[in-house]
Amino acid sequence: MRTPVIVVGVDGSAQSSAALRWALEESPRRGARVEAVLTYFHEPVFVPATSMGLHPYSERPQRHPAQELHANVQLARAAVPDAPDVTEVVEVGDAADHLVEASRHADLLVIGTRGHGRLAGAVLGGVAAKCLHRAECPVVVIPPNAVK
Repeated sequence: MRTPVIVVGVDGSAQSSAALRWALEESPRRGARVEAVLTYFHEPVFVPATSMGLHPYSERPQRHPAQELHANVQLARAAVPDAPDVTEVVEVGDAADHLVEASRHADLLVIGTRGHGRLAGAVLGGVAAKCLHRAECPVVVIPPNAVK
């Protein structure tokens, strides 16, 4: 028997943190495991030639998406009593595309929205709208006013 899967989009925003907490609270009711997905665009690195081997961008902090996701997951798990373990997935590319792809093996897709766009009278962001149109499983959208 296959264990149900709840996929959650995580981007570090308050809305995605609320979505992750919701999924953690919902997973025991469904007997499901939680999979947190963070996507990012890989920025090409250009380092101009410099004298003496100095790196001109050494002061710029490097982004570590896996660490960001892990920190977000740990904060959410700390806020939910008896929170289950979470599978952490980091992908490079478009968030909506990866979440739609993940919806193919999921029983539920959970996303937060900042509410920058409109779809059928509801205020939704671009990723939420794309997921609602293209996901292959039910989608739960945590609205901006649900963030505590």
